[in-house]
Amino acid sequence: MSPKSGLISLFIVIITSINTGCGSSDATYDSILEKEDVASQIITGGKFLYSEKGEVKNVLEAGKLERSDNNDIWEVTGGFKLFIDGTSGNHQAVLTGGRGTYDSKNGYMIARDDVQLINLEGEKLNTEYLVWSHDSDKVYTDRPVKIETSTGILRGKGLEADSKFENYKILDPTGSFDLP
Repeated sequence: MSPKSGLISLFIVIITSINTGCGSSDATYDSILEKEDVASQIITGGKFLYSEKGEVKNVLEAGKLERSDNNDIWEVTGGFKLFIDGTSGNHQAVLTGGRGTYDSKNGYMIARDDVQLINLEGEKLNTEYLVWSHDSDKVYTDRPVKIETSTGILRGKGLEADSKFENYKILDPTGSFDLP
């Protein structure tokens, strides 16, 4: 083999390697586009106001919100605050968490990761998972809960309450506590 033909053969091998290694097939690209979990809307540092008859009822502030086409479910990440029954400056309770999902069609939110609900009296509910329903004006969980009040700490498993966290019931109380 002459040096010239060897160089041409080497050149063909290099070009073939580059085309094979860097190419992408249409099938791979199409399969990525067909995935249902690809977000079509992404909002960073979003703030949504929910109103009825011109009056603000709830305000959701979130680090990141993602939603796919033809889907009413918003994935909420990066932390969030939901101001219940009013604006961020004038509300009845605040629900916070690390992440969650919000169903805009059915009006409920599932809060996860370091969830806290604080009412106007300063009572704090801490749990890992909480469901808030706008339509029924309720919050509930089946997970362990801790409630800090001015008279002490209550613990248990499971809770049902109104969304303002004024009236609540621990479903399975644990530990001891003093009654006033």
